Amino acid sequence: MTESSPEKIVISSKRKLVAFAASTTTFLLVAISCWFIFYATIYTLGIRTTIDSPIAGLLLISIATTSLICGYFVHRKIAGKEYSRSIFFFSGRVLRAISVWGISFFGMAFLSDFGPSSWSWKWIAFGTFNVPVLITLIRSYRLTEKQWDWCFLTFLILHANVVIALMFSEAWLPDIHFIRGLIFGQTFALVTLGVCFLYRWVKRQMSIPLFVHYALGFWASPLVFYVVFTQWAV
Repeated sequence: MTESSPEKIVISSKRKLVAFAASTTTFLLVAISCWFIFYATIYTLGIRTTIDSPIAGLLLISIATTSLICGYFVHRKIAGKEYSRSIFFFSGRVLRAISVWGISFFGMAFLSDFGPSSWSWKWIAFGTFNVPVLITLIRSYRLTEKQWDWCFLTFLILHANVVIALMFSEAWLPDIHFIRGLIFGQTFALVTLGVCFLYRWVKRQMSIPLFVHYALGFWASPLVFYVVFTQWAV
């Protein structure tokens, strides 16, 4: 005789909504309480000091982690262990992607404040920003391999990096003809990638790394526009 598979636990929509509302409320209350305790302690001790960007980043990460753990246990208590595990597994993947970018900006702020004075903030931002970009490229490649949209997005990101690096090194400055070509190319890229993005979203072929990869591809040319206009203003 074969053993019967365990029945799948069905949770009502009302219970899911209550669990989501309770966990979100707990997350916000814990976060606000931690900030209040922190500033109340500083005020009570009479400490008058400015918080540097790296310290503020570590404090923010600590508060977010504590609040998320408290929200998870509240959600698990109401909705059950299995459902909460699947929901927070997905949330953990989203938080991991956000943390990679947060650590990058934290490193950029740390190097800008405490790095050698000879280091230009432009190259610091360029280097630290490309670390999570490279991680995103590797992660999305493992999930999609060499599909044409991945290659197209990678080309757009690589093109933006080359143009920005040339401008930062003052080896080349784009003219108005380059901007016109970039506008036409960006229009074609947005239309093409928009159709492909909708197709992947409907077919449920969109992963979190690929979603971030699409976001980078969409914002590659606008970032080039911003850097060009900034260089022209200087």
